[in-house]
Amino acid sequence: MPHTLHRDAFQHTLHGQRTDLYTLRGEGGMQVAVSNYGARLVQIAVPDGQGGLVDVALGYDSLQGYLDGQLSMGALIGRWAGRLRSGHLVLPDGAVQQLPTNSGPHHHHGGPRGSRFQVFAVDGVQADAITLSHVFRTEDDGVPGTVRLTVRIAVTPDNALQMVWSAEAADAPTIVNITGHAFFNLAGGGSTHGHELQVPAGRYVPLALDLCPLGQVDGVQGTAFDFRELRTVGEAIAQPCDQLALAGGLDHYLVLDSGVSARAPFGLPAGSPGLRLAARLREPASGRSMQVWSTAPGVQVYAGHGLKADPARDLGRGGSGGAERWLWQPGDGICLEPMEYPDAPNHPAFPMRWLAPGTVEHGAIVYRFF
Repeated sequence: MPHTLHRDAFQHTLHGQRTDLYTLRGEGGMQVAVSNYGARLVQIAVPDGQGGLVDVALGYDSLQGYLDGQLSMGALIGRWAGRLRSGHLVLPDGAVQQLPTNSGPHHHHGGPRGSRFQVFAVDGVQADAITLSHVFRTEDDGVPGTVRLTVRIAVTPDNALQMVWSAEAADAPTIVNITGHAFFNLAGGGSTHGHELQVPAGRYVPLALDLCPLGQVDGVQGTAFDFRELRTVGEAIAQPCDQLALAGGLDHYLVLDSGVSARAPFGLPAGSPGLRLAARLREPASGRSMQVWSTAPGVQVYAGHGLKADPARDLGRGGSGGAERWLWQPGDGICLEPMEYPDAPNHPAFPMRWLAPGTVEHGAIVYRFF
């Protein structure tokens, strides 16, 4: 059974705002705990087929755990997910805006004051859904323009977790790239190297020495990044590959193929882009599977090599085996992060959208469990 969370461990005042924990319950039995600190998915418990629940996401059991631990654990990432090389943002007129840096010389996952470090406003709570909001300001992340982000997190009767958002630009052309950073483990504990992954992507974005894109897209045929058919994560990362060695493991952007099956996501306005299948993850021993659907053109696959059994950062709540604590080893969680092309504003060959003042961009990620 999942580790029991205590709400009072998440109730504090941070940056002058109250943090809390909310538990959503779906008619199909799925249970999801959400904190408004970083709009984090704290716990995802799905039916185990035997009348119980299994926790399939890594996390901590208190707000302090998130303050001291892995910075992106379970968080909603924005205003711009991924790295912007040297903190540079090339504006539409060709000028370069310097952004604050927080990952060596780079602006990473929204910078030092990105959404993962912010307390979201709670706009509404239901038994199976919560609506949160946050305002991105230039004085926080250096990006031109004010953006109001609203995200609705909901659990459906068929055991899917939906994150549907809208981003409204207020006063200047701006950029938005939102993703979710949950670490999944469908076994409820242990390594995910035995998980089978499938991503309908025939191309990937290779990295330069500084871990930012080279600016090109290469084919996956014969590489460690070919997940067009189910293969184990362990098999892929064991393949000799300069790109894996450069990144320290699998942490690469896969470009989804066109023509992938689509369906309209719940909660998006008419005319918004439909969802595409971004990934399928399966744990062979239990037969448990997860599908990731998204409105994004690609998905960042991160196999969790940054989990290093460091008691200061990697001591999370117990898995579903009954242990009170779980010291995460490399590969104990895997992230599937649908998002825009990495570092896109700085690469003319990559698709890139600037959001004009007064316009709204919609997006969604759906995790569906079987």
